[in-house]
Amino acid sequence: MTTTVTLSPEQDEIRGVARSFLEARYPSDRVRELMKTPAGFEQSDWDEIAELGWTGIAVPEGQGGAGYSDVERCLLLEEMGRVLFPCPFLSSAVLAADALALAGEGGAAAELLPGVVDGSTRATLVAGGDLGAGQGSALRAVARGEEHELSGNGGLTLDGHTGELLIVVAALEGGELALFAVDPGAEGVIRNPVETIDETRKTAVVEFERTPAHRLDGGDGGEGIALALDRGAVALAAEMAGGARKAIEMTVAYMHEREQFGGPIGRFQALKHRLADLHVRIDVARQSVYAAADALAAGESEHVPMLAAAAKYAASIGYVTATAEAIQLHGGIGFTEEHDIGLYYKRALVSAETLGAPADQVERIALGLDV
Repeated sequence: MTTTVTLSPEQDEIRGVARSFLEARYPSDRVRELMKTPAGFEQSDWDEIAELGWTGIAVPEGQGGAGYSDVERCLLLEEMGRVLFPCPFLSSAVLAADALALAGEGGAAAELLPGVVDGSTRATLVAGGDLGAGQGSALRAVARGEEHELSGNGGLTLDGHTGELLIVVAALEGGELALFAVDPGAEGVIRNPVETIDETRKTAVVEFERTPAHRLDGGDGGEGIALALDRGAVALAAEMAGGARKAIEMTVAYMHEREQFGGPIGRFQALKHRLADLHVRIDVARQSVYAAADALAAGESEHVPMLAAAAKYAASIGYVTATAEAIQLHGGIGFTEEHDIGLYYKRALVSAETLGAPADQVERIALGLDV
């Protein structure tokens, strides 16, 4: 299976434009300023990326999107990871958008999708537990005439307190998963922001108590939900690979500046070996991301679950390892709150546990291999 590591001219242009835009708009002082706010971003920033068409980049043209594949979206997310992009792109333009797009055309989901695609509605996916780890939903849906009521704890939800539309995964009375739309202002919705060590990405616990909800899928929601979560894991892995690369670049630059024994510390062979090991880890992660993205683009659904798990695992281990090593290689300054490398390490730790922790991904791969 081939991977999109060597980019086409169009893909290289997408990456170049994204890098120039994001580096200009989100220097570290701006990210630090935004992470101290309750929402973690400004609406004007969101409107700007919506105008660029990023919020619907991987949604088919027939559903109002730009019609690119997961490959091009991963290129965007790599660049977002490099700057610790603070906007709710993963929650709305990836997880929620994919869940709606995969719920089927012509139904209730199709009515909500255009607003998410054009960025006029910021949505978030409430998964009722870590479905990326292969667990069932902790949320329950009970039919009430033509509508449903939801009850239970939706767990940690990306941008759960700021989303303008809640796309909820809940279990029906028979146990099968279904997709629902919930107005955040509806009766019985409780959204409590939760502080994590990663201040650059906001989360909240979302709970429901007999909350009215409108079903979105046409009766076979489980398959679409699983694919949306796999696509989300690949997207997050791409973001992590970008962040890890940036952490290594920062470390290489520092090792050329810091001097010891009459020269830069980057000349020491032992430190060169450590950096070489990190480059290999991140290259493996990036190869894994684009192997999965290519499978998604080609419609090779039978390979997607294992490739998504492999990408998320490689990116999680690579990002955490790279940033932990980067802190060590920065010496004392790397442990200070003022240095940016610590922000990448915190993002790595939280991202590694999002949409399935490394141990969960290993289990998924083992089950897929039947070992």
